[in-house]
Amino acid sequence: MKFERRNAAEVSEHRLDREAGRLVYPVISRRSGGLSVGVNLFPDLKTCNFDCPYCEVFPFPEARPFSLARFEAELGEFLDEGWAASWAPETVRDICISGNGEPSLSPLLEEAAALCAAARGREPELLGGARLVLITNSTGFLSERGRGLLGRVQDLGFEVWAKLDGGTQAAFERMSRSPYRLADVVEGLRVYAAKRPLVVQTMLCEVEGVPPGDGEMAAYARTIAELRRSGARLSSIQLYTLARPASGGECRALDDAEMLRLARILGLALESAFAEGPRLPIELFGSRGALRFDGGPAAEAQSAAAPESA
Repeated sequence: MKFERRNAAEVSEHRLDREAGRLVYPVISRRSGGLSVGVNLFPDLKTCNFDCPYCEVFPFPEARPFSLARFEAELGEFLDEGWAASWAPETVRDICISGNGEPSLSPLLEEAAALCAAARGREPELLGGARLVLITNSTGFLSERGRGLLGRVQDLGFEVWAKLDGGTQAAFERMSRSPYRLADVVEGLRVYAAKRPLVVQTMLCEVEGVPPGDGEMAAYARTIAELRRSGARLSSIQLYTLARPASGGECRALDDAEMLRLARILGLALESAFAEGPRLPIELFGSRGALRFDGGPAAEAQSAAAPESA
């Protein structure tokens, strides 16, 4: 397999790599702040228990199923040859397990995560400052088995970024198009995060012309506040919007000003609820990059303005 250097806009279309069957692919990522090494556990078929309208995974031709041996070989090739030839001196910000579906549904997740952790240990100069990240839709937290699996992955050194799209059942259904109950997902998050830190990530976008309203954002703020009051160890909140067209064409990105306005609703609500405690960091990502947000009413939109990805 040959890794060819491309411009940032082309790398932002990393779905092309995943849908061509690659297990390892480069991503220029907003939330990672640069070059992320993506890991795809589902090269042969999208495997997810959500059907999010903003999903970027398009139909793709059948490829070989995931194998640990091929993954280890691709990861080693990228780190030993592909990175040096194609991306140096770009810093690898993280190795991120996401791909064409929900990682907790893979029977090989734990083994793949262990290979990522081992690769980081073998490459201290290249990966010593890189994070290990797992992005999940949070349904794995619903069962003791799933929580145990994600906990073992976190014990390998991974951060877990957990999706929570909405503060009402109606919003949750609109954004996940799944039969799950928001209350159950929030409870799963609470149980898991009582013992381990989590980053919560939330998509904000128009769906069929309807943006998230102020009432919905206030309900979301109450949900986050309730999680914190219950002892959930939330490290930060990531609010982000679309960076690329979604597969169904039903969604549109929010502009930077609207992202900031909604973030202020959340920030002010949390500040009011936890006036005496530490502030929960809110990270904000517009369609073109990270936005500077200090949580207060005077926050201004300042984008990195570089082509961005997941």
